[in-house]
Amino acid sequence: MGGFLDYLLTQMWKELLPVVLLWLPLLELTAVCVVALNELEPLRRRGLFALFFTLLALAAVLFGGSTALGWSGLAWRTWFQEGLSVILWLVGLATGILTVVYGKRWMVQRWQPKWAELGMTVTLFCLVSAMLVGTVVGGLWAMGPGEQEVAYRGQRMILGTWTWMEKSYSLYEYRGPLVRGDVPVPDWDLSQLEGAYFDAG
Repeated sequence: MGGFLDYLLTQMWKELLPVVLLWLPLLELTAVCVVALNELEPLRRRGLFALFFTLLALAAVLFGGSTALGWSGLAWRTWFQEGLSVILWLVGLATGILTVVYGKRWMVQRWQPKWAELGMTVTLFCLVSAMLVGTVVGGLWAMGPGEQEVAYRGQRMILGTWTWMEKSYSLYEYRGPLVRGDVPVPDWDLSQLEGAYFDAG
């Protein structure tokens, strides 16, 4: 019974950890950002507004696009997914910093000092937590195989190189510069590849 309880608690903690350290902080930062947008003077509001909605647009393309592509048996190419993830991280950091700075102004103006200090401490913690956890989780999600465009039995394909402890290779359908097939080609013959480069190391 004790073993089952330990297992259950461990599983619950695994499920709750991303919620506590990523999703709830993101929700708090979003709420503070929205209030800051409402309280800011027009000139500063435009800057934060542009960053906030650029962040939403990038997230929609990266994550929403990935989901939509998956329904069609496709996936983002590695260079695009990793590059867009870096841009999203940078825009998210800039938006978060401005949210903390501008959020402090309206908290100080509208709240009592002790509540304003508490609010700023929570908001700053949320920013640090979201950026650190988001970096780890997002980095693991965004990582894809090293890619080469090759020919296989007369067709243009993508050779994916996965490196973890040792190298492994997967072959994907070529679907353009931004996307490839999501599921590797089964039972392919390495000797029939043309134009592939293999690192001797």
